[in-house]
Amino acid sequence: MDTTRKARIAVIVVAAVLLAGCTVGEPDAATPPPVEMTALPSASPTSTADADIERDKAALPIPVEGISDWANTAVPAPEPGEGAGTLSGWMSQSTSPNMLTSFTTLPPGDYQAQIACRGEGTITVTAGEIDAAPAAGPLECDNSTVAFGVQTAQTGLAISLSLKGAPTIYAASVVPVG
Repeated sequence: MDTTRKARIAVIVVAAVLLAGCTVGEPDAATPPPVEMTALPSASPTSTADADIERDKAALPIPVEGISDWANTAVPAPEPGEGAGTLSGWMSQSTSPNMLTSFTTLPPGDYQAQIACRGEGTITVTAGEIDAAPAAGPLECDNSTVAFGVQTAQTGLAISLSLKGAPTIYAASVVPVG
């Protein structure tokens, strides 16, 4: 008999011996009885989150679909090719109460930033160079419009928004001065 065949037979014999000790039947006294598991009904995390978001949308001062139109009148828009454009949307504790937006190609210079917010929450805003301490703020916007200056010496500008309280809509723009 060749060595490979002998090894196969040895493996089969060892497996048979090991399996011979396994029997199906009643558990012995040393084996604890199986625990019966019952699934309890619970709300799905997704359905709870969806319900929270829908509740937050209903608490906004205008429908979500109208925020962009409102933003176009709430803050000045920069001329095409200048500034950082207009940011708009809504924030809530259920979605995201914090937002950081970086405009990586905005040239160094003096800018006027403006934020308008409507709703029962308060949005705190800071702005400055990317990866640096804020040069402007913190300023609070609570159902108002706030303008402030931002000066950068390097390319890029970051704006941070942080919400406290109820769902609130916002519009922000950054326009070059001069």
